[in-house]
Amino acid sequence: MMKLEELFQPAKIGSLEIANRIIMTAVTTRYDFEESDRLSRFYAERAKGGVGLIITGALQTIYPSRKTGAGRINLYDDSGIPKLKEWVKAIHDNGSRAAAQLATYNYWSKKGTEGTAESVGPSSVVLPREGIHPLYSLAEYLPPDRELTLEEIGMIQEAVTAAAFRSREAGFDAVEFQCSGGNLFHRFTNPFLNRRTDRYGGNVENQMRFMTESIAKIKKKVGEDLPIICRIAGMDPVPWGMGIEYWQEIAAILQKAGVHALNIYPRWHESREPAVQMCVPRNAFVHVAEGIKKVVTIPVITNARITDPRDAEQILAAGKADFVAMTRPLIADPDLPSKAREGRIDEIRFCTACCRCYDDIFSDRFMSCSVNPQAGMEKEYAIQRAPKVKKVFILGGGPAGMEAARVAALRGHRVTLFEAKDKLGGQLLYAAIPPYKEEWKTTIGYLTAQLEKLKVEVKLNEAPTAEEIARGKPDVAIIATGAIPHILDLPGIKGPNVATAIDVLAGRKQTGRNVVVVGGGSTGCETAEFLAQKGKQVAILEMLPRIGADYGPANRYVVIDRLVAAGIRLETGVKAEAITKTGVKVIRGGLYPEFFEADTVVLSVGMVPDDEIARTLEGRVSSVLKIGDAAKPASVKEAMESAFKIAMQI
Repeated sequence: MMKLEELFQPAKIGSLEIANRIIMTAVTTRYDFEESDRLSRFYAERAKGGVGLIITGALQTIYPSRKTGAGRINLYDDSGIPKLKEWVKAIHDNGSRAAAQLATYNYWSKKGTEGTAESVGPSSVVLPREGIHPLYSLAEYLPPDRELTLEEIGMIQEAVTAAAFRSREAGFDAVEFQCSGGNLFHRFTNPFLNRRTDRYGGNVENQMRFMTESIAKIKKKVGEDLPIICRIAGMDPVPWGMGIEYWQEIAAILQKAGVHALNIYPRWHESREPAVQMCVPRNAFVHVAEGIKKVVTIPVITNARITDPRDAEQILAAGKADFVAMTRPLIADPDLPSKAREGRIDEIRFCTACCRCYDDIFSDRFMSCSVNPQAGMEKEYAIQRAPKVKKVFILGGGPAGMEAARVAALRGHRVTLFEAKDKLGGQLLYAAIPPYKEEWKTTIGYLTAQLEKLKVEVKLNEAPTAEEIARGKPDVAIIATGAIPHILDLPGIKGPNVATAIDVLAGRKQTGRNVVVVGGGSTGCETAEFLAQKGKQVAILEMLPRIGADYGPANRYVVIDRLVAAGIRLETGVKAEAITKTGVKVIRGGLYPEFFEADTVVLSVGMVPDDEIARTLEGRVSSVLKIGDAAKPASVKEAMESAFKIAMQI
């Protein structure tokens, strides 16, 4: 087993000593939108799990700073200090260090609550539509930022300085500037957006002056001993962006200005390029941090899609970075550092980069995690021993069945899990087959290892009847038998040229060269991409107005971009009417008949619960409970959470 020697070496950022090289960077949760200690508990659990430094945020330094606030607790006045002190105490009491991210976005009301907020920037420039995120490219009008006056630049600098002072008052060990994501400081660094001719524009030193002056003001007001981290892009994934060489100049300027560490996150909110999705390779941006590290002597933090502590160890050992940010992995498993230190890699619940956490925030929901139901619910979902040990039978070894078995076993129940197939995983086995979806395998691996560790009796290739289950006399039978494909009632549906998406992904049926996929939800899209990579000519027919309507906002546009790039034909508003030996008859818009030629027709029109065993068990077992897709076909997150909650109740 690899020894993680570098990862758990203590290190310093300025005068601040950090126990190891793992950092949790700022993450929006929206937990602070309610009056509770929910966010304190969230941070406490990560600190307890062994992370070296937790950066909280985004904490807004100017009012209101964003059109939709990332959080309710901020730094533009003193009102947030009591709650910030609670967060810091929760982190310190559990063994970690705390830093405050000073967020400065380009949406500002210089008169505070008495003024109208507006988009501001170094210059009045309209962003080009081409190559930018759908949230921007679909807007009817992209207004230019209003150019800030010299007086206003000074006002913002004073506000940021005051925010840093409040951070120290709240007890934070360090602060972090934002100069990435297309925020206000970031915009000043960019020659396309910064066209000023005064001392804040014209060359890289002038473009950095807004920030270097702010750093100087903080040092003067707060003291030289407060460590300052600067989160910089390192490269800009937008058409008007700058490359690593330019950012190397910026990094050198920041070091000279007295910054104590650089946190490299190659991101711009307006970027269309994926950065955190499952299709992005692990460790994809380490080379950016490595490039920045070549020109500075202060510590460099590398970010994004670093999931496995073994990879983190290799990054550090190779000298590509000094610290590794593993933020989303710590949402999935707060104990990742402790498990890694103790060599329990197989017990880590790996982040799958599914982006459910991002989708929640984009949809104004509290952040949640597909594979960790306890994220943000640390108090409500604390696992405790059951008052009475029960005999529990679980039918089905998919994610819901395995999670129910894990939690029930942790609570002390005697658990037997039956799986009809020869391996565990259920629908996740198929979900992991399409391109860029292999991260789901880590969830299967984690749950399988947990069942072995907890000594859950697992019986593969067994699908007991109701009579056999009743003879076993379980106190509880949990039905986790999943779902089966919905089959349309159409002429020709039983033809030899018709297959389900599951049959195709599992390799049970082969397709011809020309394929029509009926159903443009996520499974249909991923099956189409799977076939296109095999050289098939593919069309997706969707009855609804949108392809991929069940994807969250973090993934849908990325998938659609890939489908278009692969040459897959996307048709919406078409309803299948009949299948023939040579293709599919459809009605477009409820009016116009059309025909799509196909050698093979693949059905992907949803799933229906496979719950017959539940009905036959009624009256034979005292408690019969359905979870996951057997209750209602939904996402992995819903399946895992339903399993967790049921197991907590028995």
